[in-house]
Amino acid sequence: MRTPVRLLALELFDQELPELKKAANSLRTHSPREGWVRGIRKSLGMSMLAFAHRMSFKVSASVNELERNELSGAITLETLRHAAEALEAEFVYAIIPRKSLGEMVAARARDVASRRMSPISKSMALEEQGLTKAQIERQIGELASELERKPEALWR
Repeated sequence: MRTPVRLLALELFDQELPELKKAANSLRTHSPREGWVRGIRKSLGMSMLAFAHRMSFKVSASVNELERNELSGAITLETLRHAAEALEAEFVYAIIPRKSLGEMVAARARDVASRRMSPISKSMALEEQGLTKAQIERQIGELASELERKPEALWR
C-alpha cells in the first residue's frame, strides 16, 4: 500500500523538527531585549528619522510606535517584513510544534479511537458480551492505526 503524500510530508517535517527547535531555542535565548527592529537599527547606528525615511513614514514617531508594537506583539507580519527590508535584513516567521507531528497524530488517533470504543464496549458489557481489557486495548490500537493513515478525520 502506498503511503499518502500528506503522511510523507509529515515525516519530512518531523525530520527537520530537531533543527527547527534548535534554531527556535537559539532565537529565543538571543533575542534583543528591546526587540529585533530597535536592536538592529541601533546597532547599525541608524537614527529613528533615517529609519522612518527608509520605511516611508512621515514622522519618526511612527518608528517608535512600530518598535513598541513589536515588543507588545501587536505588530503585523507585513510591517515586520517591510521593517526587515528597510534594515536590509531577512524576515523569518515560523511555528514550531512542541513535539513531532507524528506523535501528535498518534496521540490524537489513540484519543479518538478510545472515545469511539467506549460506548461500544459499554453496550457490549450490558449485553453480557463484554470484551476483556486486552481485547479493548487491541481494538483501540487497530482503530488508532487506521485513523493515523487518515489524519483529516482526527480534527473534526
